[in-house]
Amino acid sequence: MKRSARKDRARVASASGQALVPALIFLLVGGISVYVAFNSFQLTSAKIKLQNTADAAAYSAAMLQARDYNFTAYANRAMVANQVTAAQIVGLKSWIDELDNRYTYIPGQSDADDMINAFADHPEKWTGPKSRGKAEIAPVRATLDALLPVVAKDIGTIIHGLSTAQINFHAGVFTAVPQAANAVAQQSQKDTHVTEGYFVSPRNAYQLAAWKTYTRIASPAGTINKDHFADVVTDRDTLDPFTKNRRSTGSTAPDYQQINDTAGKICRRGDSGTIIGRVSHEGGTQLRRDKKGWQAIDVSYTTLTVSCLPDLGLLTAGRAGAANGKLPMYRGVPTFLTSAPFVSFENDWTGYGGYYNFGADSSGRPGIVPNAMATQIAVGPGIVMDPANGGLQPYQDLPGKPLAAEAPRITIELERQSDTLTATPGIQGGGRMRVAPSTAGDVLRALSSANAYFMRPNEGPTGSTKSGSLSYSRFWSRVDGKTEYPSMFNPYWQVRLAPVSDSERKAAWKDQISTPVSR
Repeated sequence: MKRSARKDRARVASASGQALVPALIFLLVGGISVYVAFNSFQLTSAKIKLQNTADAAAYSAAMLQARDYNFTAYANRAMVANQVTAAQIVGLKSWIDELDNRYTYIPGQSDADDMINAFADHPEKWTGPKSRGKAEIAPVRATLDALLPVVAKDIGTIIHGLSTAQINFHAGVFTAVPQAANAVAQQSQKDTHVTEGYFVSPRNAYQLAAWKTYTRIASPAGTINKDHFADVVTDRDTLDPFTKNRRSTGSTAPDYQQINDTAGKICRRGDSGTIIGRVSHEGGTQLRRDKKGWQAIDVSYTTLTVSCLPDLGLLTAGRAGAANGKLPMYRGVPTFLTSAPFVSFENDWTGYGGYYNFGADSSGRPGIVPNAMATQIAVGPGIVMDPANGGLQPYQDLPGKPLAAEAPRITIELERQSDTLTATPGIQGGGRMRVAPSTAGDVLRALSSANAYFMRPNEGPTGSTKSGSLSYSRFWSRVDGKTEYPSMFNPYWQVRLAPVSDSERKAAWKDQISTPVSR
């Protein structure tokens, strides 16, 4: 009995070690599987991170593109506002000079003054208000004479500065994009960078050319062609009424620039003869057709009626002019004439945007104006404010009439060396168990595209804003319900990621496969 028990225990002891072999095999296979899975997971994780980094870099590059267009829009709008101010300054100078000239009484200078002094029984009814009017405007005239030329030159300097700033900013964006994309990539992953030479490589040539030609630098001054900036600045809603047309009556209550008196001196009928005089004013400011500056003329004329005389017509009461920009010279003085001494009614009386006759446009024809205005255009504008920067300055614009809302795509290619993928190099193993990177060219690369796009929402028939998920769109949507197309005058450029084209992927794959493997 005892012997049999010992044999049974020996048999059990010898059988208990047989499970260790498969267990060890299982552990070995499991360890290898975990090891391989770990390396595979690292590679997959690196690819995901690299793609996310490429997306961030491309989005940042497109952000620069959108900022370029928005900065241009703000600069263009600022230039428009300052050009309107320049036109107002030119018009104000012409207006105050004409008013002062009208109130100045110099014998022999004004036909109306001379006739009223000769015919009216009480000419002081005419000359008295003129003297009071001149005294009242004297401090205003002195202030404007000192202020307006300085302001005109300052406005011109601001416009020139805005023009230069937007052109330089646009040029700087092209050089900043690769550096910005690379900086974003390295902030996200320090071992990642933009593929060297990618932006100037043949693979990116078409895209870069499309981006560079999407906008253009327009130089409107010196041409008589249609121009987008000139259209905006001369729009009827852009210019104020004072600039466009200063038509008014100079006979304001109680007694300025009017007379109603007896004319016994000429009629010789006692008190039965009458003389009646009323003053009217014409004036306006126009952008020259060649867009080299603003020009203004203001005139006043007297409608004088003497009961015993035939119609005397319109007699000059006052005239003046002003301009900015470089004007043609005639007989040593600046002139309004396109090519002195005279070209045509069309050329010399018509401004850009359909304005003509400097506000005296009731005739319906260029050049049909009061004699005082014709005389003023012949003698020239007088003072020329800001001759250096008076005309329209160069600006950035979209050529043609773009209907598509998207700007050209910007594609970023990032790469990361394969030997940086494993955070723990010792885990790669050694000898036959070593797991080496299997990336082409010993690099891992990722592509991502993004672009700026133009979007201004509009309100539907019910007043609800058709804007999708745009933030605060109700504050900047169009209330007329119309679709607004891309332009360099409205800052509604935003950014989004865009699909990478198949041709770009194939080109990137081919370039990476052909990269020599370094060992």
